[in-house]
Amino acid sequence: MSAQPSPAPTASASGLAAWFDDLLFAMIFLTRIPLPPGSAAKTHPLATAMRTFPVAGAIIGGLGGTAFVLATALGAPHALAGSIAIATTVLITGALHEDGFADVADGFGGGYERERKMEIMRDSLLGTYGATALVLSLLIRVVAVGTLGPADALAAMIASGALGRGLIPVSMTLNFSARSDGVAASSGYPTEGSTWTAVLLGLLIAIVALGPGEGFLAFFVALAGVAGLAALAKRHIGGYTGDVLGCGAQSVDILVLVLVALLRAPV
Repeated sequence: MSAQPSPAPTASASGLAAWFDDLLFAMIFLTRIPLPPGSAAKTHPLATAMRTFPVAGAIIGGLGGTAFVLATALGAPHALAGSIAIATTVLITGALHEDGFADVADGFGGGYERERKMEIMRDSLLGTYGATALVLSLLIRVVAVGTLGPADALAAMIASGALGRGLIPVSMTLNFSARSDGVAASSGYPTEGSTWTAVLLGLLIAIVALGPGEGFLAFFVALAGVAGLAALAKRHIGGYTGDVLGCGAQSVDILVLVLVALLRAPV
């Protein structure tokens, strides 16, 4: 009689399959890339898949950085290549986080009471605060990336993408949902395991991309930015919304790109 096969390989394969299914779910949510729906989207809330957000963010940033490398290889000036790189990430994500960044600026800047701020953030119209914030966000990122060489730009965009998305679960654990409906509320609440996995993966990717010193520095700058926004959101609206989470990802993106530009751009 032949020996029964060990169940360990099956469990391992099952775990790996679940991980990639979560990554697919994350990519479907965070990008506009046409991908086949996985089983994760049908079986559990988005918060469970947030453990893979740093990898999805690194892919998004890596595609933008690759666009920069290709543009400079074809002879484009770095300023133009920076514009192409940021435009690539905006196209890939469908301006998902830019929308949240602008809505938060409009709501926090244009409303006096909590209810009014929430109403403004839900309004699809773009106000003066939001338009100004959006223009500055794009301008700062384009200039920051445009000051770097191809390899540094690629590394910076991978790190900023990983940390920006990877710290979204942290933003959620620092606050309560400010709404009982909406994308953030329906996404569920990340478990401690998912949150720590996302944090450690984001840190690891930043270290691999930027090196230990700059990687750790970028992580702590990003963490400070997320904590600051969480405190601001709590004061203005009592917690987080989908727009606040998107604003956090965008803010981290800006902070990390500016940091790398300050550290690596030629004087």
